[in-house]
Amino acid sequence: MKTNILVIEDSKTSRQQIIRTLKEAKLGDQFFEAENGLAALKIFAQEKVDLIFCDVVMPQMDGFKFLMALKGQEESQETPIVFMSVKGEMDQKLKALELGAWDFLTKPFEAVELIARTKVFLRIRALQERLKSRIQLLEKLSIVDGLTGLYNKKYLFEFLRREYKRSERFGLGISCMMMDLDNFKEINDNYGHQRGDLVLKELGGVLSEIVRGYDFSARYGGDEFTVIVPQQKNNVDVRGMAERIRKTVEGHTFLDGKSVSKDKVPVTVSIGVATFPGNGINSHEDLVERADQALYGAKKKGRNCVVVAS
Repeated sequence: MKTNILVIEDSKTSRQQIIRTLKEAKLGDQFFEAENGLAALKIFAQEKVDLIFCDVVMPQMDGFKFLMALKGQEESQETPIVFMSVKGEMDQKLKALELGAWDFLTKPFEAVELIARTKVFLRIRALQERLKSRIQLLEKLSIVDGLTGLYNKKYLFEFLRREYKRSERFGLGISCMMMDLDNFKEINDNYGHQRGDLVLKELGGVLSEIVRGYDFSARYGGDEFTVIVPQQKNNVDVRGMAERIRKTVEGHTFLDGKSVSKDKVPVTVSIGVATFPGNGINSHEDLVERADQALYGAKKKGRNCVVVAS
């Protein structure tokens, strides 16, 4: 990962000296220069910055005003800012730290001190990035089904609750498809649970390819899957979408790769569809329940079909 350092200093000579010292120490991959806080704000808004060295006294916008302008920006909370000044008064240091500076260097400073401080803050920045990546991974694991790669049931209801309220507020339609693999027990009995899991995983991939980017697909549990079609401004052909999913699954050959097996496993799905606004639907739970009832109707009808709740 490239490391970007921003040097804010009205003296071009001082800026270049700092940059030259850090380059010689092989610290930083890309350097940005600004002669005052105003120019620095423009750079910070456009570029990823990992460390900032900022002078206090500058024309147009000094270091303190620069810090105040950064307040409230999430990125600035994570970016180490080192203040620099020829004066070392305690009140200046306290003011800088209160406004968000991480450290304070008194000029003129030794090259070894600049290098040492830079190493510390770049190490902190690297740890921040690693921690952020791990948090993002944990967040993803908490909402994604580990087998299929689709969203899980917990996140499905969070999403559906939010989208249902949006539909009520703005007068938009929202549909729920509940689908179930037909005769999945037979697949497990004939081919084993491990291969049954592979069928579920492959079905997750099929749904990911079919479902539009602004729609939502999830594994409801076991061999049940859910697709949510939100923000319907016009008469969306949800039955047609459900039929397209059913036909795609019916025509797809599961577990036919050399790495799995040459056998062909016939897989079909039954789908129940419900749409809000609709009779008896007064909550997002009602929407799921009506879709589930329609799915039961599709099973009774003979499987491998679509039933829309009336």
